[in-house]
Amino acid sequence: MSEPQPPAAPQPEPPYGAPAFPPPPPSPAYGAGGYAPPAAPGEHHGAQPAAPAYPAAPTYPASQPTYPASQPTSPGAPGTPSGMQAPYSVAPTYPGAPTYSTAPTYPAAQPGYPGAPAMQPGVWMSAPTALRPLRGIGTATRILIAVYAALSLVTVLIDGWGIMTLDAYNSGSVGAEALNAFDRVSVALSLFSVGVLLAAGICWVVWQYRAAASVPRSGLRRSPGWHVGSWFIPVVSLFFPFQNVSDLARSSRAELSGGLRGTWWTLWLASNLVSSFATQAASSARSIPGLTGALAGSMLGELLVIVAAVFAWIIVARITDAIDPKRR
Repeated sequence: MSEPQPPAAPQPEPPYGAPAFPPPPPSPAYGAGGYAPPAAPGEHHGAQPAAPAYPAAPTYPASQPTYPASQPTSPGAPGTPSGMQAPYSVAPTYPGAPTYSTAPTYPAAQPGYPGAPAMQPGVWMSAPTALRPLRGIGTATRILIAVYAALSLVTVLIDGWGIMTLDAYNSGSVGAEALNAFDRVSVALSLFSVGVLLAAGICWVVWQYRAAASVPRSGLRRSPGWHVGSWFIPVVSLFFPFQNVSDLARSSRAELSGGLRGTWWTLWLASNLVSSFATQAASSARSIPGLTGALAGSMLGELLVIVAAVFAWIIVARITDAIDPKRR
């Protein structure tokens, strides 16, 4: 029987705020023979093997690799280290890929209209370019047309004076001197009018040739040479010139309606027809009434010329402006 043990001395209470239990001893580092991960059930706790050694991280040279300088860089691109060039901003190339110094350009789309002739790329986007100066000859043509129309108006007045002189001579109010004075003025005016008409015709065919040479050939039914020659061939001159001017109006995109062009050509043909009849009547007249009728026909023909000249002036002006616009 053992002897009774004395009671253990009471432990003093720790001060307020101090831990009630002493802290556990520090755990040694893993791999130094100290702390080991918890063992699986049935595994013996004892001396643990040291942690396996891993190879050191590889080191890189201080200088960063760079890409060819010919490739543009993208500073600050996502994922690009500082000081490096980002080649992914340039599209990859392949052997034989085309290179451009500037962005390639393409012809603009062509607006068209039903029945429009086939044109070269980009023709409808801008006015045709005059191969030779067109504005000067166009201005000269319009001036001569206006002068000829003014002379036609003077001719109408002279023919009216002739009709009154013939009536006065027939009634015995005036003598032959009045008829001779009328003849001298009428002949001089006719010669001057023919000269102006000839000059206007020359300027017209030169203007029309240059206009036909300036617009695309595919928009014309005939060559520029035919635009000139068709005026001097019998029968052909009755309809070819009108077709040629219509082609110029369409190809140059001038603001000329078919009605305006048709009115011009109808008045021009009618004036020539009436004037031809009046000239034949005057040459075959054997009496005062016959001469009076011839002068009346001449007046009608000159009035038709005046109206036709107004439309001709408009045609020349608008085609010229469409092909050779004023420089602003």
